[in-house]
Amino acid sequence: MRRNPVYSREMKVNSRSLRLPLILLLFNGILFLVTLLNMYSVVAQVRTSATIQYASFMELYEFVTTIEFILLLLIIPAVTASGISGERERQTLELMLTTQMTASEIVAGKLMSALSTLLLLILSSCPAVAMVFVYGGITWADAFALLVCYITVALFAGIAGLCFSAMFKRSTVSTVV
Repeated sequence: MRRNPVYSREMKVNSRSLRLPLILLLFNGILFLVTLLNMYSVVAQVRTSATIQYASFMELYEFVTTIEFILLLLIIPAVTASGISGERERQTLELMLTTQMTASEIVAGKLMSALSTLLLLILSSCPAVAMVFVYGGITWADAFALLVCYITVALFAGIAGLCFSAMFKRSTVSTVV
């Protein structure tokens, strides 16, 4: 099986751009800020009542994973929304279509590049989500189910972003939609 050239090119361009580190910084900054503020409130509650309520750690996990889910749901379509329309704006789509690659290979390469970015976001946010493991709030099966849920939603959101990117000629319009 040969490697998808669109995926290779997209990964090179993404890794060399300033956009990926900024997305990582913003995504993880928001997650860690929410996590630390919630942990601070739990510690403050322990100081006032001198009891540890382990249910608050579960609430922390639910809140942080919900925030991560919403961020992924917003970031992935924004990453993929300029895939096809951006090629059209740079006037390179016709050139790509003249190669031996099929249209589905081009779209698959763009989608796999976006999913690779998503995987990087999920892996980099593991320390924020794993704070609950310290207190025994979730099991490994729960963490795996969460990962499967994130990947499924990212796949859906990425496909929707690429669909809008193919439908509209301008990247800004497809990103807004």
